[in-house]
Amino acid sequence: MMKEQIKKTLYRVAEDVLEKLAFIFSFPEDERENIDYASAVTAKVSFTGPFTGTLVMAVSSRALPELAGNMLGLEDDEEPTLEQRYDAVKELINVICGNLLPAVAGKETLFNVDPPKIIKDLENDMKAFSSENEEGPNPLAAARLDIDEGQCDLLLFVEGDIPTDAIHSE
Repeated sequence: MMKEQIKKTLYRVAEDVLEKLAFIFSFPEDERENIDYASAVTAKVSFTGPFTGTLVMAVSSRALPELAGNMLGLEDDEEPTLEQRYDAVKELINVICGNLLPAVAGKETLFNVDPPKIIKDLENDMKAFSSENEEGPNPLAAARLDIDEGQCDLLLFVEGDIPTDAIHSE
């Protein structure tokens, strides 16, 4: 039950942040396959607190110009640079994580959140999440969203179990 509650919260927070920060509407798409991570831009942000983990976000490359342009307030004919696109993805994951953790653990709970990073080699980076699971990492919660020009996946990895007293019931 806790996993389903966290998954719903992840979807709600991601949809809200995408709409308010990037002016992008998203739609849950649980049944689709993962994004082609090789062609997506992927970022991660790690955190510690009552529980420790990492949030990973992958965004389709074709969705990045609109997403970054909207966040930066660029005109339609202005093309954001690669650095601006990366900065937009890092800012998005940072804000999503910053809204997700209090939504899960309560507003009074403190977490230390590391600066977000772009992941260049997702396959190698993901090995860090798979301890004894030979099939690869298994996120606690995943949100697969279709957005205007592509897709966005969010994966929440947590080290060990989340203490039941760390979960906030709405």
